[in-house]
Amino acid sequence: MIKKIPIGELKSGMYVHDVNCSWRSMPVFTFRHRMSDEKIIEKIRQLGIREIYIDTSLGDDLPGAPTEDEVRMELEGQMVGLADGDEVAFHHRLASQSELDHAWDIHRSASQLIQGIMTDVRMGRQIEFDTVHEALHNINGSVLSSFGALMQLGQLKSADDYTFQHCVGVSALLTAFGKGLELNRQTIHDVGIGALLHDIGKMQIPSEILNKPGRLTEIEFDEMKQHVVYGRNLIGDASWVSSTALQVLEQHHERYDGTGYPKGLKSSEISPMGQMAAIVDVYDAITAERVYHKGMMPADALRKLQEWSHFHFNEDLVRHFIRSLGIYPLRTVVRLESGGIGIVIDQNPADLLRPTLLMVSDDEKRLPLSPYRLDLSKATADRIITYEPPEKYHIDVDRYLATV
Repeated sequence: MIKKIPIGELKSGMYVHDVNCSWRSMPVFTFRHRMSDEKIIEKIRQLGIREIYIDTSLGDDLPGAPTEDEVRMELEGQMVGLADGDEVAFHHRLASQSELDHAWDIHRSASQLIQGIMTDVRMGRQIEFDTVHEALHNINGSVLSSFGALMQLGQLKSADDYTFQHCVGVSALLTAFGKGLELNRQTIHDVGIGALLHDIGKMQIPSEILNKPGRLTEIEFDEMKQHVVYGRNLIGDASWVSSTALQVLEQHHERYDGTGYPKGLKSSEISPMGQMAAIVDVYDAITAERVYHKGMMPADALRKLQEWSHFHFNEDLVRHFIRSLGIYPLRTVVRLESGGIGIVIDQNPADLLRPTLLMVSDDEKRLPLSPYRLDLSKATADRIITYEPPEKYHIDVDRYLATV
């Protein structure tokens, strides 16, 4: 049985199942294992981990600790409660093919631009700041006008060229986040620029560390953390990079409880833009497909953000972010009280718990059926119970959505 315990309760003899910190490289751990060294336990505490999952079938138990399923149910209940908020909720819908084609063009242009800048950095070439300035602002304007379709593309990106795609993904998500918070257009523009540049310092990290297909050693991790400092130094005093954009670049790895880097800032010491960037950076990273990491489904990633917000992120901002994407993001597979299985294809900003679904399976027998639309805002007799991993019911989401 998998249980969640406070880090202060971790003892020798327990079997660590998950350090509950997948947004951070953990040089202490290479594999799940039984704890036997008090020094390692202390090292885990020093890394800022507050809660951890143990496997009681392979190690000692902590009676009374909640099970993984109990934790999930509690978190999903908290997220459902967010639907009653009065913050802005968007009408996210599946983009048309023409909108997706346009978004792909923006995505390719932005990725090529960021790749070009980063290649210049890695080769030690001087960045032509005037040219970069104009190109970045043009790209950012396109992101601002098409962030919905770009966010949808974010769920389809491949494991290749992760760093460049990540910068574009964070830009689109931060734009949506800023619009949800009703920030002014200039501020949204500035955070978008900061997002496009936020990982530029990684190009001064040795490639054998940056592209290592596995966990980093402590020395390698310390070097990786320097990418924030390197990025700030590369930008220097460029007049066209606003203080708002720099906050995104400098603070996207800071954590609300002071366990982040490079300065270990906490709470109000981190600017609102830095707090927003930290949330978005983690969300995009954990939903990404990597050579050595399968991306989480968006609904799972939002649930983990809700869990981590109790310590590592600003809880109010996490609530805003979840509402900006929707309690059940597009493409999420959900199970209804009636037993049916559907895919979210259109959100309802007036009631985030009642989106429109493409129904693909009926009743508890999970019998496939001819897909049909079900608008839950009009189907008062049914409701979503939970979301499910597509593979549980052998659902090919892309194949079904191609019929919409």
